[in-house]
Amino acid sequence: MASKEVVGKITVLGARASFLSVFEPNKQTDDETGKVRENWKGNLLVQKDDLDTTMAKYNGAKMPLAKAMAAAKKDVLTKKYGADEKSWPKYKPEKKFWRDGDLENWDGYEGCWYISANAQLADRPLVLTNRKDADGKWIPAEPGGAAAPYAGCWVNATIVVWCQDNEHGKRLNCQLKALQFLKDGEAFGAAPVDAQEEFDDDDVGEEGSIGDEDEGGDEDLV
Repeated sequence: MASKEVVGKITVLGARASFLSVFEPNKQTDDETGKVRENWKGNLLVQKDDLDTTMAKYNGAKMPLAKAMAAAKKDVLTKKYGADEKSWPKYKPEKKFWRDGDLENWDGYEGCWYISANAQLADRPLVLTNRKDADGKWIPAEPGGAAAPYAGCWVNATIVVWCQDNEHGKRLNCQLKALQFLKDGEAFGAAPVDAQEEFDDDDVGEEGSIGDEDEGGDEDLV
């Protein structure tokens, strides 16, 4: 029996992962209440020049991601508000899950669009490797294991677009349903420091000399 079609479900084929929290929940503290909110999340980056060549699956068909996004948005808004587009909300950029990476000051976001996806704590996304077991099933990924997704690698991902319309406002969101490692990429963030390469003997001086001579007060650093 064919699985029931989910309105707004897109499988993105080949995006770069960033800000992944799929093995350990992401934790955010409300500045006003002090309440800690936990969820699963991940950003999916696509170069702007690749928007029409990066592929996706929607309603059983393969198509460019840009086309799949437009179709999912239309289907979701139609289901929520009806076929008359004049009745649909007009979302500000920060109220949509599809965002401009050039507006962010984050490593690797320049020249990209990105999908901001998340999931409630009770709905942890399926996380898979690109390897199959003896029965031909995708092998689940383990933290730190082989072919486990990390920030900077390339992934396939399934998301579900949905409308938020409640006391917290109107937004066009997407839920992260599944994430699959596709291939390695350059990890985001600075390279680790090698202490043996950072300093030499002249930086340290004679052994035990630091702090022995000057017992005066602290001075402002320039």
